[in-house]
Amino acid sequence: MRVPYSWLKDYVDVELPVAELAHRLTMAGLEVDRVDYGWPGIVTAQILWQERIKGSDHLWATRVTTGTEELSVVCGAPNIQVRDKVPLARVGAKVGEITIGEKRAMGVLSQGMLCSPRELGLSDDHAGILILPPDTPLGVPLGAVIGEPVIDLDIKAHRGDLFCMVGVAREVAAFTGKTLRPPTIAVKEKGTAAAKLMKLEVRDAELCPRYTARVIRNVTVGPSPQWMADRLIAAGMRPINNVVDITNYVMLELGQPLHAFDYDKVADHTIVVRRAAPGETLTTLDGVTRHLTAEMLLITDPAGPNVIAGIFGGARVEVSETTTSVLLEAAHFKPTNIRRTSVTLGLRTESSGRFEKGPDVELTALAVDRAAQLLAELADGGVAPGRVDFYPHPVTQRALTFEPGQVPWLTGMTVTRNEVIDSLSALGFGVGDAVPGGADETLRVTVPTWRGDVEESADLVEEVARIAGYERIPSTIPTGPLPQPSRDPWFRREDRIREVLAGAGLTETVSYTLTSRAAMASLLPGVGGRDELLLAAPAPGMRADDAGETGDTASVAVSGRAAERRAIAALAERLPAIALVNPLSSELGVLRLTLMSGLLDIVRENAKHSDAGLWFFELGRRYLPTAELATGTGLADERHTLAIAMSGPLVQSWAAPDRDADFSGLKGVVETLLGALKVAGYRFTPTRHPTFHPGRAALLEVAIAHGGELTSEGGGGEIVESAWAPVAVLGEVHPDVAERFDLTKRTYLMEMDLERLYLAVPETVRQMPIARYPAAQRDLAVVVPQDVPAAEVEAAIHASGAPLVRGVRLFDVYTGAGIPEGRKSLAYAITYQSPERTLTDAEVERTQAAIVATLRERFGAEPRG
Repeated sequence: MRVPYSWLKDYVDVELPVAELAHRLTMAGLEVDRVDYGWPGIVTAQILWQERIKGSDHLWATRVTTGTEELSVVCGAPNIQVRDKVPLARVGAKVGEITIGEKRAMGVLSQGMLCSPRELGLSDDHAGILILPPDTPLGVPLGAVIGEPVIDLDIKAHRGDLFCMVGVAREVAAFTGKTLRPPTIAVKEKGTAAAKLMKLEVRDAELCPRYTARVIRNVTVGPSPQWMADRLIAAGMRPINNVVDITNYVMLELGQPLHAFDYDKVADHTIVVRRAAPGETLTTLDGVTRHLTAEMLLITDPAGPNVIAGIFGGARVEVSETTTSVLLEAAHFKPTNIRRTSVTLGLRTESSGRFEKGPDVELTALAVDRAAQLLAELADGGVAPGRVDFYPHPVTQRALTFEPGQVPWLTGMTVTRNEVIDSLSALGFGVGDAVPGGADETLRVTVPTWRGDVEESADLVEEVARIAGYERIPSTIPTGPLPQPSRDPWFRREDRIREVLAGAGLTETVSYTLTSRAAMASLLPGVGGRDELLLAAPAPGMRADDAGETGDTASVAVSGRAAERRAIAALAERLPAIALVNPLSSELGVLRLTLMSGLLDIVRENAKHSDAGLWFFELGRRYLPTAELATGTGLADERHTLAIAMSGPLVQSWAAPDRDADFSGLKGVVETLLGALKVAGYRFTPTRHPTFHPGRAALLEVAIAHGGELTSEGGGGEIVESAWAPVAVLGEVHPDVAERFDLTKRTYLMEMDLERLYLAVPETVRQMPIARYPAAQRDLAVVVPQDVPAAEVEAAIHASGAPLVRGVRLFDVYTGAGIPEGRKSLAYAITYQSPERTLTDAEVERTQAAIVATLRERFGAEPRG
């Protein structure tokens, strides 16, 4: 909000220097972004020396000073003399359409330009340089000497009442103790009543709770008076003509946007306020045809739409030079609808910005009367008697009970009861005794309609503190016991994970928690259940063709890219993602169900710059819908999640051949993490998942028992099937998914549910003493069916050989000559050790024989000679 200082003085007798006023405004909660004096880059300077340039009959070589430095400037004006004080445009300043640069003129260096009144826009005088008064200080902005100071305020959205001159003046009057002088409004009416000249029909009172109109006839459209044009320019608006300028002037003065229609172009002189029809369009004043939706509010007539309500006008009924009668509108629209329409259309205006902040609904009558008054004075218009006003549910002022003692209790500052009353009264609050004539200190405070942000007594405390002065809050050292720090175990857990993964060579990334359904559908077509990311089978209720592929069939069986896009769009609509009510864009419309789509985007963008180092991880949250969220009684399930993406080599080195990321590398990183977290019981099993390549995906399961303790230590002990819980899915990205994300190299992904994982992480680590007795090593190779997982064989070895088996390591998998078709050979190195004695060969052989018998019984395994 730009506030010209001289305009502000029309409403309050402020005598403070502009710099001090800016400070006081900031301390009162109206943050001043800057004070603009005009003519940026132009400062005051003094001529120290001048000499005619040889070979020229009009150019002078001069030396000027700004008080801190001397510069060489070439000037052609005849009226300059040594010791004159002049405006100097420094290098980089813009004068008109010219940007000043350092250059040479007839061999003399010029480091700026001395300015004439016409170049500064002060007059048409171009005969010489503007000579400043002799007492002008040097090196200060020219605007501080002869310009109009403009205070640029950064007003927050909850204070819609401050987006106008009167609103700011009210604040200044309150903290300076001056009297507010709002504009005097007196409308001289004549002729036929407005109610007989026009009709009004509001079909949607929810989106338009009030609509006020006046008719002004016999207006003369022309340029605005110079004082009004100057004020509009200083406030950042372009003068157009007196009718349009008056609507903008009143908006800046009172904060109520207005719109002027050419009365004779409005069909049947009837205004209809309604929602847009499906497929309806409107060509706005900028010549753009806008495609409208049924959620958008329009100001129309029987011939069609005229204005996108509260945002932008149409060309059909605009005021022009031939306009003789004006229909003037001042309305109140639902702020959220204006915001949503503005974002959807990508159209933001001064009007929409104010409507979004929720202006005072009581302003419409005041503003339309003020504009009618100015049209009568500046455009010779005749104001038709009366207003046409749709206002079915007038607002009532809210009253709050306020105890002045809350001010010192909440702020620590000491104020009297009278100071509280004076501060609130100066801001327009009605203040009286809660019990008339009673001895109670409690006050009854009536909140003005323009202060929708004041809802409770704490808000009144803030108002008193602002006006009394925040500097009165005492500086004291806190006393009393310190509160106990809150302990969130996830901070420590995530720090540990970061440490491990960074040590493994991965780089942490952070992506938005907001995404689009289409992005997730490209990655996970057909996700329909909460645990789909961790399950190999489709979620309940899903069709088989939604969940994934069988064999080498693509996850979405479509012909052609266009058909694939349509199929993905259809799947996106079925994703159970939590949608935002008012998203910033369609790309950020829902909370993510997975971190993997964001990681693939990061891999794609970084691959444009380098093939190496694309090993990333992200710690974040997924947001899963819940039954409580659907009924409005609870929130989403926020799952702590880890995702890893790997593509290409970790580093590029001339000393060693590049080794691209592969499944074994990803699995190794995961096992490194599990080892660091002391997760003892885990296994990788084959799985199917629409994101991953068929046959190149695995499910990570961990052993969990009641209470979150492991059912085995170091892989030993019997693990029942029901104890295995899925925590992660990992594998190579499916070629179709890679194509959708424009990935050029094989990429490997993993997503892990950390909340499930930490059920298997021991809270305490028990250290085992170093064995006093030697270990015995045996190798065992068995031939098993091809579909038997090696992890299950390893678990069976642990269980059958307990308690003597201390370690099992798979060191060879073989298929080929000597192995029957459909079977494979698994070779394990088994470590036998007892903490109590040295094992004999007979004990070891007996245990190994028991293991072979168990494997033969469970898997049909046969020892390989």
